[in-house]
Amino acid sequence: MSLPNEDERRKLDKSTLLWVLLGVVIISIAGINLWAMFDKRPAAMPKTGADEKHPLPSQLPDFALTNQQGQPFGLADLGGKIWVADFIFTHCLTICPPMTLEMARLQSNFVEKPVYFVSFSVDAERDTPEVLSRYAAQYGADERRWHFLTGEKERIYQLAKEGFSLAAGHKGSDILHSTRFVLVTPDGEIHGRYDSRSKPAMLRLRRDINALLSE
Repeated sequence: MSLPNEDERRKLDKSTLLWVLLGVVIISIAGINLWAMFDKRPAAMPKTGADEKHPLPSQLPDFALTNQQGQPFGLADLGGKIWVADFIFTHCLTICPPMTLEMARLQSNFVEKPVYFVSFSVDAERDTPEVLSRYAAQYGADERRWHFLTGEKERIYQLAKEGFSLAAGHKGSDILHSTRFVLVTPDGEIHGRYDSRSKPAMLRLRRDINALLSE
C-alpha cells in the first residue's frame, strides 16, 4: 500500500481543517442556542413599591379574625392607620423566621411612629391565639402595634389571594405562602408589595412608610 505524496497530504490537511472548523461552528451555534434557552434572567425589579405585577392601589376587602389575645380583630381596627402585613405560620422553620425577624426590625425602626404590623397565620389548625401569643413574645412583638391573626383557613387563603394578591395554600402536607410584605395606607389601600428577602425592597418599604407618615 503506497503512502500519499506531498500534494495528497496537503489536500488531506486542508480537508481535515475544514471539517474541524465546521465542527467548531456547529458547536458554537449549539452553545449559543442553549445559553439563550437557559439564561432567562428575570426583569429588573421596579423602583416603586409594586414588586409584583398587580395594579396599585387596590382596596382591601373587609375581614374579621382573632388576634393573639383571643379577641376579635378586623379591618375596622386598622382604619386610619399605616400598617404592614405578611403571611406566616409558627411551625415554619424555613422562610418564616427570617420574615418575622425582618418585621421585628421594622417595629424597632418605627417604635415611636404610628405604624402597625399584622401577621396572618396560614396554619389555623395549630396557630391558636395561645400559640401566636407565645410566638409574638419570642420576637418582642408590641401587642398594641403588632397583631398576629388566626381564623378559618380557607378565609385566610382567600384574603391572601383575593385581597393582598399573594400566594397562600396547601400542596400536599406543605403549607405555601408568599415571602412578601404589603404596605397598607390609612384608607385601606395597598400601597406596595415588597420581597422580605431583598435588602433593596426593604429599603423601599422603609422609604415608602416614611413618605406616608409625612403626608
